[in-house]
Amino acid sequence: MPPRWNQNRLTTKLGIEYPIIQGPLGGLSSQRLTAAVSNFGGLGSFGAHGLAPGAIKDVIAEIRSLTSKPFAMNLWVSMEDEGARTSDENAFNRSLAPLAVHIAALGAPRPEYEPYSRMRFEDQARYPCSASSTGFHHAKSWKSAGQNAS
Repeated sequence: MPPRWNQNRLTTKLGIEYPIIQGPLGGLSSQRLTAAVSNFGGLGSFGAHGLAPGAIKDVIAEIRSLTSKPFAMNLWVSMEDEGARTSDENAFNRSLAPLAVHIAALGAPRPEYEPYSRMRFEDQARYPCSASSTGFHHAKSWKSAGQNAS
């Protein structure tokens, strides 16, 4: 029997039925929507923007009560968060340590520490970007050369 269109490395690795990943919609996410996407075979995602660690644990518990399927939590550190601008490489490595086994299991590269550098808002969109890894490297090369896309 030929492989089904929805069976690929992504679906196998994530344990989902369809190669569909819900956008996490930071600030607009709901536990019910996240669970529904997962229950129907995609990867439901919850954007935990602005939530304190205790609130994130509560959200995860609620999603787990609604689905036994895999789901994603979109976590990030805003440069507006307390301590983000003064964080150093040791703090970065401590924060990354609990995720290392998961990153390795996915075969993903380990994120590298980059110290905070202020960027003007209007310069953020001037670097060419692409969804491909090659495009990302080109964007970083342009940025380091001080060039922009305009």
